[in-house]
Amino acid sequence: MPRTNRQPSARRKAFTLIELLVVISIIAILAGLTMAVSGTVRKSTDRTKCLTNMRTVGSAIGTHMADHEGVLPGPLWTWQSCWYDDRDTGAIGTILAPYLGATAISEKQKMDLLVCPSWQRGAPYRQDQSFIMNVAVMLNGVSVNPWGDADLDDDSDAANDINDPAVPKRLLQFTDLPLSRVWALQDLDALNPVPKVPGGIAKKPVHGEQRNALFFDFHAESIPLDYRVP
Repeated sequence: MPRTNRQPSARRKAFTLIELLVVISIIAILAGLTMAVSGTVRKSTDRTKCLTNMRTVGSAIGTHMADHEGVLPGPLWTWQSCWYDDRDTGAIGTILAPYLGATAISEKQKMDLLVCPSWQRGAPYRQDQSFIMNVAVMLNGVSVNPWGDADLDDDSDAANDINDPAVPKRLLQFTDLPLSRVWALQDLDALNPVPKVPGGIAKKPVHGEQRNALFFDFHAESIPLDYRVP
């Protein structure tokens, strides 16, 4: 009988160690690139959301002024957080609650519009302050607190007296103020170039090389860390 010719079976080719390492390296590089892009997109989204929130707060300040003969909300604390209640009259959230669709009650509430997403990602902090009010506006060579100082116990209503530090001022009193270039509030962190920065807050700017700021014309933008009024 004729002999049956057997075809040799094909040998299974396996990855060599070098090929396997190359594949792993490529996957790692792709994963790193994806994470980097994702992180950049997230930071940009957070910054945009924070700016949008600031613009909404700015609109609420403008509406408050319209209801109070042009007087800024206050008196306010220099350092502000997202928490408010009807007893904390120095909190900007308490004063603006009616203009932001909220109601100040005795139980402490969280104002979502005063929560920066980037700041929240770094939580928890020992202190909740995340914004600083501009309490030192230069007017004719004199430093004036336009919001009024909530630390001063003064029941007077002297909004026309620009020299009274205890009460908020009418914005129109600052006739020489370049409203579009002077910030009204901005992100707070331990590196802010202002005296007596409280402890237990964000150790560095939550938006990297910039801070978000609301200006006295109530527009919001990102500013460099060394921003100075032109």
